[in-house]
Amino acid sequence: MTTGLKVLYIDDEALLKMAFVETLKQQGYDARGAISGKEALELIDAEIPDIIILDVMMKPMDGWETLSHIKNNEATRHVPIIMQTGKSLTIKDVIKYGDQIEDYLIKPVRLPDLVKSVEGVRERKEMISREVDQATVKGGDSNLIVEYSNVRHRTLIGKRLITILGRIYPIRTDGTIETDFDMPELHEIINRFEEERKRCRELHKILLG
Repeated sequence: MTTGLKVLYIDDEALLKMAFVETLKQQGYDARGAISGKEALELIDAEIPDIIILDVMMKPMDGWETLSHIKNNEATRHVPIIMQTGKSLTIKDVIKYGDQIEDYLIKPVRLPDLVKSVEGVRERKEMISREVDQATVKGGDSNLIVEYSNVRHRTLIGKRLITILGRIYPIRTDGTIETDFDMPELHEIINRFEEERKRCRELHKILLG
């Protein structure tokens, strides 16, 4: 059981917030809840969490606006954020927010899926940290190690977001588009992902062999 990580769950549905916070506590997380973006930002100012779960559909400050406040704050911009909403992830969302979010859950969110998403954040961070340590021990160039860490993370998140988009758009499991789908924005996302995946492989070979 995971212990110690501080998780902030933000949702204006009070009962849902209470249920998910309690579930996270049962999993060993130090979980807190907020029912608005304003309350969340106040809690974050008091104590920065390790992971944030943020609902999109809130009033008066919605999840995307709350996300913007968090990412524009130097002290909190690196905190991983899982977005959740009743709306499907769109190409526009990925282009605008893809580099700022860690995962995207579609309501109704099952408790096991929530826990799995939080665990995924932790596991990705630990995996990249191990690889960075290995590259450092091998005497890898520090600038390349930093680049690898960033590209590796973006590649893992990009793969996850493309998988979610694949529920709506004609994307194969390998990340390629099934047909000549006339949507330049979708091709832009796929091409950017492929370029970063290629660079990630190059850096991995240089640093880790």
